[in-house]
Amino acid sequence: MINAIRRLIECAVGSAVVETAIFVPFFLLFAVGITDLGSVMFAGMTVNAATQAGAAYAIVNSGPSGTCASLSSSCLSGIKTAMSNAAANSSWCTTATCAATITGCADGSPKCITVSVSLPYSPLLPDPAYSWVQSLTTLSSSITVRVL
Repeated sequence: MINAIRRLIECAVGSAVVETAIFVPFFLLFAVGITDLGSVMFAGMTVNAATQAGAAYAIVNSGPSGTCASLSSSCLSGIKTAMSNAAANSSWCTTATCAATITGCADGSPKCITVSVSLPYSPLLPDPAYSWVQSLTTLSSSITVRVL
């Protein structure tokens, strides 16, 4: 009888299953969280790159004979195409909100072009799972450039 109790106490057959049952939920939560953090960082970099590409297109084509001398439909189309190319997705500006406006500059210069992008982001896990995602539901970027 004592030998049977001793064998039962020293038996480690089920310990791996118990350790796995404890470890796997934490591992999955951290893995999905890190994946989601990487996804939001990538989306933020894409938004920034698209905004920069749209502003660069507006600057290059803003001369007197350029398509962006006034914010015409061809200029806006070109800006959106440049943004989509920077995002490596031909229909990216249909998912994101891509916009451009021409206004007077804050420093008194006659013309500034503002290019902005806003992209909705939905996390992999629901918001209560990790709270840092709550402030990242919309990624946005805006660049204002002065043109002559």
